[in-house]
Amino acid sequence: MNIMTRLKSFVNLESYPVVQQENFRMINEYVLNIHQVRVDSNTRKNILSIDNFVVRPGELVAVVGPNGAGKSTLLRTINLLQPYRGEMQLFGHDVSHANKTLLRRRSALVFQETLLLNDTVFNNVAKVLEFRGIPANKIKQKVHTTLATFGCEHLANRSARSLSGGEAKRVCIACGLVADSELLLLDEPSASLDVGIRAEIIEKIRQWAQARGSAVILVSHNFTDILHFAERAIALSDGCIIQDDKLEMLIRRPANEQLARLVGMDNIIPCRVERGSRGYLIKLANSIEFLYPGEVRTPITACCLSGDAFYLNDTSSSVLHPPGVVTIEGWVERILRGIGTYTIWVKVGEELTLIARVPHSHISGNVSRHEMIELAFNPRDAHFV
Repeated sequence: MNIMTRLKSFVNLESYPVVQQENFRMINEYVLNIHQVRVDSNTRKNILSIDNFVVRPGELVAVVGPNGAGKSTLLRTINLLQPYRGEMQLFGHDVSHANKTLLRRRSALVFQETLLLNDTVFNNVAKVLEFRGIPANKIKQKVHTTLATFGCEHLANRSARSLSGGEAKRVCIACGLVADSELLLLDEPSASLDVGIRAEIIEKIRQWAQARGSAVILVSHNFTDILHFAERAIALSDGCIIQDDKLEMLIRRPANEQLARLVGMDNIIPCRVERGSRGYLIKLANSIEFLYPGEVRTPITACCLSGDAFYLNDTSSSVLHPPGVVTIEGWVERILRGIGTYTIWVKVGEELTLIARVPHSHISGNVSRHEMIELAFNPRDAHFV
């Protein structure tokens, strides 16, 4: 796909009659409704295989998954740049029977790559509005406002070819958002940005979308982006959605071990499970075992425990802990004193190191390296994959 083809995803250079975007806005239950969508290539079947996926107006959705999971293919398919089989509705219209150009004009795709015309920054952003039929007297102010929002108004008269990677990325984001599209498709929007401004740019995108009621589908390998952006997330693996959930559930109760590692689960502990008369007996390394009070879908191979599920079982502490907790003794290997929280690595026997994140207020005294401490957790906080 060449640069001009990709640029059409937000400037729409096709020679169709220009129609104002606002004339086509309508209230639909779903901005996007996908059913049994499949994408193949000459060398691989089911690059994308989505049974059902819907996005509602104003919804902010994050997409996570390992490299090659199909994340970018999903965005290109939604933007009608990728041939597919199956059913897809955009803005309440069946794509197979609708004017695809007009549908694409109601969304905007910001590619992972920086794709800009050999022109000034101002003209790159202005062309998005020109090709959408925005009156000339409204373009100048709109472009300057958008450039200022994303910290690149001072670049307006610069050639796009002279920009740094981070500057070009911010201009691409401005190109994607300037038309106030109903659906924003963002592929790694923080790529090439300096670490110091990533969170700021992601927050500005979130505020921009919410102020306009735009739905957003955001792909990012940077999990901090997602934490600060979306309440809902989908996880892709081998082109399939393996989990569609609230972000907190995806982080704390991931669908499988691969996803648990991807979202940075602190503790993924090999385990076995036995069904007994009093429930499920979970057996970890070093003869650690406990009864789990809920249902366990077998077979399982690992027990997942977030670091903030642990606390120090300190009798001198004022923090009250519920009965039935699981306690584990170990030696402190390392301590990281963060803002408000200690992150503690605890060696348990020869085979197991646990990571606990404990608020300062829950520790009555000092914790030092090589000290023996006792961790505790509620068995209900365990998750099995």
